[in-house]
This record gives sequence, structure tokens and C-alpha cells, in this order.
Amino acid sequence: MNLQVGYDPDPEVDALNIAIDRRPWVGWGLKSNSNIIVEVGEQHAQDVIGILMIFASYKVAPYFRVAGEKEPRWTERDGFVRYDPATDTLTWGITTDAPGMVSHTGDITVYWQPDPDDAADFDPIGVTLRNATKHLAPHFERVEPAAGGG
Repeated sequence: MNLQVGYDPDPEVDALNIAIDRRPWVGWGLKSNSNIIVEVGEQHAQDVIGILMIFASYKVAPYFRVAGEKEPRWTERDGFVRYDPATDTLTWGITTDAPGMVSHTGDITVYWQPDPDDAADFDPIGVTLRNATKHLAPHFERVEPAAGGG
């Protein structure tokens, strides 16, 4: 499954879209950060077709920076964004191993929890992007070592 990547570097937009070539039906913001939107298709509630990030340069920092910039736009570590350089995997939010609460689309994995208001629906709680360096290039560059130490 080929993921297509688009990025608008305008500081007032700073939006990154990573998705397969399918039209999204709806998008759901992560429970802990609505600036990361899980795009889903029409097949079912967990039919992930991609992710859209608003203020993306902050969502990939301190591990990646906008290509050509000296430093990431954010150097604090808050635990919401995690990066494993050994596996080149970025993670946002919460992960789970609960059966039926994990969806995969290419190198994107989305983690879900049941919607407390609608038993037939789910809320996204986390996202993982494998092969992050490959998918973020040429728009973003890996910071080594990560900004803010380590």
C-alpha cells in the first residue's frame, strides 16, 4: 500500500497529510490532540486511509525538523510524541494491544477505544508511523541527536 505524502509549509497552515489514494469519508481527531486527524473511509469506523496533522512541524519535533531549518520548532518532550530511532517509528498518543482496537494502513497504525457515547463507534487514541524518515522526507529531516537532549 503506497502512502502519499503532502506538506504545506506555510507557517499559518503547516499541514502534513499521509494517506493512501482513497477519498476520506470523515476524519476523527485524536482524543488527546485534535490537531492529529485520523482519516477514515466509508467501509467501517476503523477503515483508516491516512492521517492529517495540523501544526505538523511541532508534532514531529524534537525528533524531526522542517527541511532546511537549523532546529526543530519545538524542543520540549511532553510524552505525547515519541520516537524510536532503532525502528524509525514515530508515535503520537496512546497505544494498545487490545484485540479489535488496532488498524493498519501501510506504515500507519491507529489505536482505538470504544466511544463511551456510542457502543457501535470508536475514538482514535494514538497513531504510529513506521519508516518515519522515509515518509517525512523531503519535507522534514531527522534530528540527531534529538533536540532537547538524547
